[in-house]
Amino acid sequence: MFKKLFSPIFALFFTVITGLIFLPKVVLSPPPTPAVHLSNPYLINQMQARTYQSLITIGHQVKKTSTSTSYKVSFTSDELKEYALMIVPNSSLPPEGFPVVIVNHGHIVPKDYSTENSYINTSNYFANSGFLVLKPDFRGHDNSQGEADALTSRITYAVDVLNLLAGIKSLPQANSEKIFMYGHSMGGDVTLRVLEVCGTCVQAATLWAPAVTSWPDSFLYFVHGKNSNPDRYASMLLQLHQQFTPDQYTQVSTLDNLSLVKVPVNLHQGTADQSVPFTWGEKLAGKLKAVGVNYHFYVYENDNHDISNHWSEALARDVELFNQYK
Repeated sequence: MFKKLFSPIFALFFTVITGLIFLPKVVLSPPPTPAVHLSNPYLINQMQARTYQSLITIGHQVKKTSTSTSYKVSFTSDELKEYALMIVPNSSLPPEGFPVVIVNHGHIVPKDYSTENSYINTSNYFANSGFLVLKPDFRGHDNSQGEADALTSRITYAVDVLNLLAGIKSLPQANSEKIFMYGHSMGGDVTLRVLEVCGTCVQAATLWAPAVTSWPDSFLYFVHGKNSNPDRYASMLLQLHQQFTPDQYTQVSTLDNLSLVKVPVNLHQGTADQSVPFTWGEKLAGKLKAVGVNYHFYVYENDNHDISNHWSEALARDVELFNQYK
């Protein structure tokens, strides 16, 4: 009887054991990859870790005056072909080349932006003061390839400027060791991001009514808070949730990374600015002071977003600052 019981029990045991050994193993699928990775390329520390390079190619001559000659130039950024206006003083070339000012423009509807005409007066002012000027178009503007006006555009515009910076050494007319930067409104945020990423790649900078506050409010304010556009605002919020986690906001914010700024800065703003709240300028000035940045905050009573009533005075202050370090 024992034998009769043992045989079916043993057979069952053998079947189970061999099944465990020889049956195909079930492999569980890994959990879905989160939308935001630890190596999110839009974070400032990740931007610091990457490399930037380009070769600036001089295209056609745009205009020649008694004081300067301008050209349309091109360069590459993230495999996109980008364009810029270059203005070269007609004066004698210094042995080391002309010091350089990069002009980072404010927000203009991309289809209305012009390489040759937008921010031309500011660009000419610096050129007439002895600087070679480069005014990048930013991706998606005029003929530059790429997307403009996305949630991350100010970040990718900074990438364009950093690649342009890397290409300055390819210009024989330029002194790649003496570079300065101007940024107005949106371009002020772009300029700050460049300073925070590259440290001392420029010698000094000027910010005109910079659109800088806590991120992402610095961008969303112009989509919803100031010029309400519900559909676009909803699209921006979707992009925000897909690309960032809330704990990463401070790692994107230029306002929260001012301790990375290592060069002197001029900050200009009019008290009657209807585009960027004057309180943003006051807050930025306070934070620059708190982290020990060498800065000057120039306030223009009853002046507007373009500081048009004190335009020459503000630019003269910028040239004075740049001349100290060229």
